[in-house]
Amino acid sequence: MAPARVLLLDAAPGALLDRELERLLGHGLAVTLNLRRVADQAAARAAWAGRVDFTDFDAFDEAALIAETARDGIGHHAVKSRGGVPMREAFLAAAADPALAHPLRVIGRAGAGTDHVDRAAAARHGVAVTHTPGSNATAVAEFALAQLLALTRELPAYNEAAHQGRWSTPAAPAVGLAELTLGIVGLGRIGVALAERATALGIAVQACSRARAPVRPRPRCPGPRPSPRCWPRATWSPCTSRSPRGPGG
Repeated sequence: MAPARVLLLDAAPGALLDRELERLLGHGLAVTLNLRRVADQAAARAAWAGRVDFTDFDAFDEAALIAETARDGIGHHAVKSRGGVPMREAFLAAAADPALAHPLRVIGRAGAGTDHVDRAAAARHGVAVTHTPGSNATAVAEFALAQLLALTRELPAYNEAAHQGRWSTPAAPAVGLAELTLGIVGLGRIGVALAERATALGIAVQACSRARAPVRPRPRCPGPRPSPRCWPRATWSPCTSRSPRGPGG
């Protein structure tokens, strides 16, 4: 029996690519790697030649995506995307064509959200759609918090001045974290992770969401405060907030 075929539309960054390929091959899958977003294509070819097939095309070009997925009438059982490559009716119909030796059966995304896929069309063509919600929630929340700290403390300007050999005293004291209020619209995994980290630093958090967020009480945590302007009938847990279904995401 021939191994299942997988097309990786956009490569994982850096060393993650090697780990991903090893795991896929370890499961006995036949892998085709799109080199378009690989930083060092020559190194990838040298490292994986004979074990992985290679291609190079713009996955966001629907015609190119269709042509490559169904090339030579062979097809792929699964396609995997990290960047949310759009997959609409035309692609799904072509990739899942029963005439292909290996019609498409699974679309996977290494990340949260499946809005890049026409879910109704996928269901009509018998294609399952999967993703990995929460896999990068902590990283995104920490990056957002780092951006907040950089902006409130004007770190980009100080960094540039330091590189130019200048160091100046601010005209006025910087705003302290305890003086800040952070607004979060949408309390999914990222929103909750950000709220937890912000409150740990003493930042007041106002948040709203159309879905109830998980409650993770922590002792002595000031927690988000309700905002009537955000969602008037909200209820709030010590470190996360939740609201009835309504505006927000």
